[in-house]
Amino acid sequence: MTNEELQARCAQLVEQNAILTQQVEWLKRQLFGRKSERFEHPELFEDDEGKKPGTSPADDPAAEADSDGSQGGDTASDPPRKRRPIRAARLPDNLPVVTEEQIPPCVQAEPGRWKRIGAESHRQLEKEPGYFYLREIIRPKYVAVGEPQLPPVISPAQPTMIENGFLGGSLLAEILCNRFLYHLPYYRQEQLYIQRYGIALDRNTMSDAASKVARQCEILCRRMREVMIENEVIQVDETSVRYLDPSVVKGSSLGYLWVYRGLNNDILFDWQTSREHRHLIEWLGEDIEGTIQSDGYEAYESLRRRQRRRGKRLSRAACMAHIRRKFVEAKEERPQTVGWILTIIQQLYETEEQLRKHKAPTEQRRRVRQNTSRPRIRLLERAIKHLLSKSIRPKSRLGLALRYALGQWPAMQTFLEDGRVEIDNNLVENGIRPSAVGKKNWLFMGSPEAGDRSAVLYSLLLSARAHGVDPQAYLRAVIEELPQRKSNDIDDLLPKNWAAENRALHPFHSATRHGDRSDSRAAA
Repeated sequence: MTNEELQARCAQLVEQNAILTQQVEWLKRQLFGRKSERFEHPELFEDDEGKKPGTSPADDPAAEADSDGSQGGDTASDPPRKRRPIRAARLPDNLPVVTEEQIPPCVQAEPGRWKRIGAESHRQLEKEPGYFYLREIIRPKYVAVGEPQLPPVISPAQPTMIENGFLGGSLLAEILCNRFLYHLPYYRQEQLYIQRYGIALDRNTMSDAASKVARQCEILCRRMREVMIENEVIQVDETSVRYLDPSVVKGSSLGYLWVYRGLNNDILFDWQTSREHRHLIEWLGEDIEGTIQSDGYEAYESLRRRQRRRGKRLSRAACMAHIRRKFVEAKEERPQTVGWILTIIQQLYETEEQLRKHKAPTEQRRRVRQNTSRPRIRLLERAIKHLLSKSIRPKSRLGLALRYALGQWPAMQTFLEDGRVEIDNNLVENGIRPSAVGKKNWLFMGSPEAGDRSAVLYSLLLSARAHGVDPQAYLRAVIEELPQRKSNDIDDLLPKNWAAENRALHPFHSATRHGDRSDSRAAA
């Protein structure tokens, strides 16, 4: 090899080594470090030389972005994380109080010798185990007195979701909530019921009951889909789930739960055995118009281009959280430059937080974003293009973050023009979370058909929760009332409508530490 070839090869190996080193450091942080994406700094950042710039980064992004972080100045370290205050226990106001007085033995023996002058009290939160009971439904028969020739009369049997089923509505709702909200597989519930209550409920019985409930509740999901598409703004994401597949050698294949969230806070799951683009079109329909918000998966942009060619008005909104996440992963490479980018993004989120806090209407959100967020979006675009023109390794984490951001930037403008659109896709990602946590417990779907069943039950339970009502109370109402309804008389059983009537009676108490945007938006 010539000297020039050796030098080129050496430079290639040096670059490859740097990239691999970054990947190893990233993997170590994922395994052993903090996973939080939260980023705080008391000031706008120093430049990469360790000096404070003469102008703020917002005034001169190119100068800040131009530094490469390779000079010898000290890098700013993360501030210490603030300790959260200990929260007082949150208890409902209507919690019953059972009073227990502990009288000293000497007072009990001779009560006449003692005079009560006060008391000291202490409260403890207690719980009595739930109980089972048999609900026996008796329908008496009657004959007319003096007219024995007439046929007897009897109250007609009420239709039920499972014909001649042994499990009642309240127990079915508990079993399904345990499975799909609290991630208890059926075999664990089987163990729980026999060990704690002495009730033998076979796991297959529970699974069959779930299948029958889901099959009849599909009509609600179809109606929710119609309403969601009419509202025109839909957030979309997907998550992978393994399922048992006897047709393959390994015994299992990878399927996907596609998740859709609409303006009215309904969350709908669609189970498919692949991630093919056609599933998106089949679910949304050939005539879909409006706005879809998503990450950078090509299927969403492909759908937008397809609909535009067909003369349909469809826009795509990008997700700032995905853009930010990639810069967080690249922060170690050039702390000051990436820190400046994260600061501008943080300012965008502060604007969104104020809009949510004041429950700003759609048009006000659009105006505030035009005046406050648009200049920052333009500033970020200039900085990203400037950085890409410099000698940044394309395969480095910063290079990947910059190219991903620039590819999403046209769609990142959409939220500025439409006050109905969020800045990110986090609301639908929050909807995915229960299934992502659950599959760590139940590992895989038992079959492709089990995926369809799970999609229906996830849709109903998580939509009820998003609307601020107890999912178990809602599901019990659906199980007991849906069999008695006609197909054109089910709108009051949709999660949003049922929640409007029953939120005060069956509120959902969120377990999140700082609240959830989905809950606050539902309340608004």
